[in-house]
Amino acid sequence: MTRFGYATKKEAEKALAEVLDANARGLAVAVNNMTVATFLSDWLAGRIADGLRPTTAASYLAHFNNYFIPQLGHLRLRELRPHHVELALRTVQTDRDMKPATLRRVHASLRSALGAAVKLRLIPTNPAVGVSMPSVSRPHVRPWEPEELGRFLDHADHDELGAALHLLAATGLRRGESLGLRWADVDLDKSRLFVRQQVVTLTADFSRPCDQCRSDHGRLAFGRPKTSSGEDRIVDLDPHTVGVLLAHRLRQDTLRAGIGNVYQDHDLVFPRPDGVPLHPDRLSDRFTELVDEIGLRRIRLHDLRHGQASLMLAAGVNIVLVSKRLGHSSVAITSDTYTHLLPGVGSEAAARAWSLVPRGAGPSQAVREQSVSNLPLGDDHTGESNTITAGQRLEDGAAYRNRTDDLRITSASL
Repeated sequence: MTRFGYATKKEAEKALAEVLDANARGLAVAVNNMTVATFLSDWLAGRIADGLRPTTAASYLAHFNNYFIPQLGHLRLRELRPHHVELALRTVQTDRDMKPATLRRVHASLRSALGAAVKLRLIPTNPAVGVSMPSVSRPHVRPWEPEELGRFLDHADHDELGAALHLLAATGLRRGESLGLRWADVDLDKSRLFVRQQVVTLTADFSRPCDQCRSDHGRLAFGRPKTSSGEDRIVDLDPHTVGVLLAHRLRQDTLRAGIGNVYQDHDLVFPRPDGVPLHPDRLSDRFTELVDEIGLRRIRLHDLRHGQASLMLAAGVNIVLVSKRLGHSSVAITSDTYTHLLPGVGSEAAARAWSLVPRGAGPSQAVREQSVSNLPLGDDHTGESNTITAGQRLEDGAAYRNRTDDLRITSASL
């Protein structure tokens, strides 16, 4: 190998040492003259050929073409260093006024591609790993209260998209998952459905004809659910939702009979009147219109998914089951998003943990027969009251009150 262009002998010796070290570790130094732009383009083409989701491919393409190839594409892959990546990200964030969460997604695209370069032994380490990134806090969601949700569903009952909105609120499905739901994936006898596909909106670069009818549905296509853990998941249905779907199917069959051969059957539960996939934005727009009609607090359509999670957690459903129902990639995502919706969980956990500590009998552990009423101070404490004595344990095994006889602590005046 011969290389030129070093300003000093010291720089040339350093480059020689890097080549020798790379050669000793089996790195493909012979083909390491490719630029960052060439590698990113080739890598993405290979991923697409391997079946990368069109929506994911579109994100990669946008991130590479808009941000990294203009900033880093001229560099040789073997010359790329962490400070190059960090400088590029800072430039992108400043020029585009990009939010930290978006910047992290952009960075993840480059990190994934360069990770493949390491596996191919094109570079020794991933220069996108360890780059300083702005911190991102997961925003706390504020879905509707049960009363607000009830008002909305009562109003939407007779709307043509009312059944779809009801299903979103009752199951926590994603918008695309509900619009991609087929009757073949719904088992009303066993009150459950299977999530096997979703409707996605493609960019012009990845637009393709429908896999089922070979028609163009305005860049709409059927794809796999968002996460691998969300594929083929089972979502159980409550009796009321089963009734809503039964009534919806009867109405759909009646309308379909009136259309005749014009109907393009995709077996969809919530298609357009002619049977083709409904555009996701149409569902969101109609949701906002119905909300405004009755003057409810505005939320996003996606917040119906958050509302389903909050209702299940409030009902005492294990967070692991909630995570599986929603199709999250990990329980940590569910916990980080919804833990704030569980008031009192921390104090309850502390009480249960302390109740496991055995204490010996003694003067300081004598149970003082003092009852505590749920009535506020000043009320007449007559008749039967809901009381629990000091040291008494609840049915779930948690101690209800502190065990103490210190009058300075137990005095009602303190």
